[in-house]
Amino acid sequence: MSKTRIYYNHDLEDKVELIINESQSHYLVNVLKKRVGDEVFLFNEKNGEWLCAVKTKNKKNIILSKRKKIKNKNDVRPMDLWICFGIIKPKNINYLIQKVSEIGISKILPVKTEFSEKIDLNYQRLNKIAIEAVEQSEGILIPKILPLKSIKDLFKDWDKDRKIIVCDETENKINILEVILKNKIKKVAIFIGPIAGWSKKDREFLNGQNPFFVSLGNTLLKADTAAIFATSCFKIAEGFRYGE
Repeated sequence: MSKTRIYYNHDLEDKVELIINESQSHYLVNVLKKRVGDEVFLFNEKNGEWLCAVKTKNKKNIILSKRKKIKNKNDVRPMDLWICFGIIKPKNINYLIQKVSEIGISKILPVKTEFSEKIDLNYQRLNKIAIEAVEQSEGILIPKILPLKSIKDLFKDWDKDRKIIVCDETENKINILEVILKNKIKKVAIFIGPIAGWSKKDREFLNGQNPFFVSLGNTLLKADTAAIFATSCFKIAEGFRYGE
């Protein structure tokens, strides 16, 4: 049976007993049927992961007693990788955020492109998806989901040391994994276009940022699938780099 992990958005170090919020308590009591004495693991990016036990419970909250530290914040190392994606349909955005959060990245940046879907983003819902994905995957860092920006606005204060990889369905010669391994890229932003792809104007602007335009293979991938595939390539390269 998999262990129960809960993201705790407060300091874990300075308290012996911890009160979790009402929705988390509801999940533990009514969904998982936790009882007094059962183990629960709390974590956050500041304090790492701690083994706790249910001390008292009621319908609205659970008090947990802290036992011991299991992981330090640096024990689970996410890649210094950003996913920048043109807006797609909500269900595909949800899936994209869930899966790249499971793999382990640092930032997710929605981008307004010429062919983006015209929708309003529910950031509260998206952050909840990211948190639940990291809870399930035994990560530590919750990726930051930034507010929607146009491509031009995104590059106004861009870190020049961060490499740019643009996934482009019209590129058929340069493979993404080859680029990652040859250039030993560690600090990167991957750009994924919307359903209709990059417009001519988008490509011209991105081309001015000194990027790598890469292929994801011979098949045409949906935006959410492309994000998962590209992120996985970095995970594979990380394994080669560290001999894992």
